Amino acid sequence: MQKKRKVLKAPFIVTVAAAASLAGAVALPGCNPTVTSGGCPESAPEVGSSCEEDGLRCNYGKETCGLPIDSTCESGEWYEEPTVACNPPEPPACPAEVPEAGSACDQPGKSCNYDTTGCPSVVTCGDDATWSDPISPACNPPPPVCPVEMPKAGSACAEPGTTCNYDATSCPALVSCGDDGTWSEPISPACNPPAPVCPEVMPTDGDPCVAAGGPCPYEMMTGCGPMPTQAVCVQQKDTWSWQVAEIFCNPPPPDVCLNAATEDACTNLGPACRWLTPGCGDASTTPVLAEAGCFPSQGCEVDAACPSGTRCQEIVINPCYKEACDACGSTVKVCAPPGGRPSTSP
Repeated sequence: MQKKRKVLKAPFIVTVAAAASLAGAVALPGCNPTVTSGGCPESAPEVGSSCEEDGLRCNYGKETCGLPIDSTCESGEWYEEPTVACNPPEPPACPAEVPEAGSACDQPGKSCNYDTTGCPSVVTCGDDATWSDPISPACNPPPPVCPVEMPKAGSACAEPGTTCNYDATSCPALVSCGDDGTWSEPISPACNPPAPVCPEVMPTDGDPCVAAGGPCPYEMMTGCGPMPTQAVCVQQKDTWSWQVAEIFCNPPPPDVCLNAATEDACTNLGPACRWLTPGCGDASTTPVLAEAGCFPSQGCEVDAACPSGTRCQEIVINPCYKEACDACGSTVKVCAPPGGRPSTSP
């Protein structure tokens, strides 16, 4: 048994060089330094042999020079203590046979490859110092991201965020791998579309949209005035886009509206005609409608579109006639008699 060492109060070390300076010649046979004279013996003293200078430490090498040894005189006896090894031991080799899963190993992180059955496998020494189950990637590849058959909702999946499409029935379905590592319930947008989300402003035909949106009601301005229409989000190949129903009409000639003498007669002509009343405004800049009358809902652009005795002109009307608003003047372009009775009040 190695003797317990006491704490040295004033240790000193005599190295080979120091011993040489004190004693003269230094002999280095092979890797074993020796001192011909001085405090340190010529060769490494035997452990437990007597010494006289407590605290004296002498350095001696082994034949391999791989493990330097310090010999120290303490309490009148020599003892040895290995220092840093220059050639650490080789890591343990892999077992000759595939180790049993759960059996002990002594180098966590070490992997060993085996090919004893024609199917290469790998075992790893885990952090708990036991061998893992053999893994054979070539013979047991991981399952595909999307299973061949539609997975059952709640079953395990490997890659959260993955979406898989299935078309085994007449109603295509989507399933997704959730953050909890399980498959979602199948969603079939074509057969069970979500509630439509309608844009505030009528989209343009062909604009992109969310799957299966609509139908959404809108009004489209036509030659017969504003007419109801609708927009539906439909699938075209791999994309979804809005399909807006275009409304066509054959508006009556402008003089049909102009000949309606009363508001009721104008209303009976349908959305192609509208009843306008004079508005307030500065007659020096824009003429005010001379008197209430029936006009085409579609505004004019050129005089040629107006009936005889009228021309296309900008006039001031009352935009709040029978409406809950406070404005009294707004400009529109209509076919009206030239001039008129300028007015600054409705």
